[in-house]
Amino acid sequence: MNDGGPAFPSEGRIGDVPYVMTNTGMSLRDWFAGQALVGLMSNPAGTNHLYQELCKYAYGTADAMLAERQRPQGES
Repeated sequence: MNDGGPAFPSEGRIGDVPYVMTNTGMSLRDWFAGQALVGLMSNPAGTNHLYQELCKYAYGTADAMLAERQRPQGES
């Protein structure tokens, strides 16, 4: 499954040598799902759903966002 890689990679340099540090604790998919969950939970009508359903919606949104990132620009 494409999880989007690390949510918060950082690039830097040690002298003249570039490096990329990654935080392997949270994937971009998890970050997207968490952000979607905040939106879902902010709707008072949305909290009538079971939490498990809200989480499924959040990860469904995250998966759609990751799929959209893979599409070539300008393609609709």
